[in-house]
Amino acid sequence: MAFERWRGFVRAWRDYPLQEGTGIGERYKIESLLGQGSYGLTYRCWDNKDGVFAAVKQSRPSKKAVGRVLLGKESDVLRSMDHPNIPKCRDYFEYKGSNWLVTDYIEGKTLEDLIFDEHIVYGERECLVTTLKLMELVAHVHARGYVHLDLRIPNVILKGEEMYLIDFGLARRIGEKETVFDERKPATGELPKQMPPVIASDLYDIGQFMLFMLYSGYQPEPGAAERNWREELDLSPGMLHLLSRLLGEQEPYLDTALFVREAEVLHESLR
Repeated sequence: MAFERWRGFVRAWRDYPLQEGTGIGERYKIESLLGQGSYGLTYRCWDNKDGVFAAVKQSRPSKKAVGRVLLGKESDVLRSMDHPNIPKCRDYFEYKGSNWLVTDYIEGKTLEDLIFDEHIVYGERECLVTTLKLMELVAHVHARGYVHLDLRIPNVILKGEEMYLIDFGLARRIGEKETVFDERKPATGELPKQMPPVIASDLYDIGQFMLFMLYSGYQPEPGAAERNWREELDLSPGMLHLLSRLLGEQEPYLDTALFVREAEVLHESLR
């Protein structure tokens, strides 16, 4: 047990975020930490060459080869996307024992910011409008032969009327056999549970994504026991049907097109 605590301390120390003003090579200068994931730390950096801000992700030093391989895979995925609302891979390089991925920096607010910081409430109609807009991006990812596998509210940015999908760190080719995770020992407890690289995984995430929006207006009764989402949320039969299929409680959708058609029909009925 003492050894495990020591190993955890060393890992945390090695992955301590770099400070503001730190240079990454001769080109990038850290302005702030944007976020931390299982295998990477992402910074807002000033690009001295192009004179713009960029998002720069560092592979976690403690993850060693696994972190570097996964970051390399993310750079390959982004190069395959070619969409104005998905960040482009601007650079990829090695520096001081880590790999670094440079992408477009998207100025805006995540859906998480809007719900938890600005207290925006999404009713069924607003939820469907946002989801259908996101599905245009998801359909593009699928058409390129990939699944995102991390369709969560922190990874959707809104800027005016535009929506952006970010963080492709878990994205995989549809049907890909994952070897990076298979080579690791599951007993270490370091690996997150991976969803299979199939379209149904993204649709399940969309169901969870919609629930986050629909819960934005929920006010629990003080002292009340936690209940199933069906009981806590007052939803229309059409929304219950959509969510039940997305979450696998009823016959799941076979493809994204059928879900989009049914969501569009429901949206029209709520006008």
